[in-house]
Amino acid sequence: MRRGAAGFPLESARGVRLLVLDVDGVLTAGQIFMDDNGRETKAFNVRDGHGIKLLQRAGIEVAIVTGRTSGVVACRARDLGIAHVVQGCLNKMEGLQTVLEAAEVSIEA
Repeated sequence: MRRGAAGFPLESARGVRLLVLDVDGVLTAGQIFMDDNGRETKAFNVRDGHGIKLLQRAGIEVAIVTGRTSGVVACRARDLGIAHVVQGCLNKMEGLQTVLEAAEVSIEA
């Protein structure tokens, strides 16, 4: 059985078409920075961005479902070419369903 760099069986990943990510604590270190006017900023790791671009080149779509609403997230998603972004979604399962329908992807066991 062939394995990827992390030891994950490559055969298990062959059918993956979509990766759905949260933002805070996943694409960031979990910190939120606010200025005196209440404007929010976040720090993103360029390595995550590079990984997302590699996935996209491999034909895997990337989507974001996050509970907070932030212009910074929209900008980062746009910069990375992430088309499916659901913000302000407290029920992540509903957000996931929205993304699955938009991307025309189903969850398979």
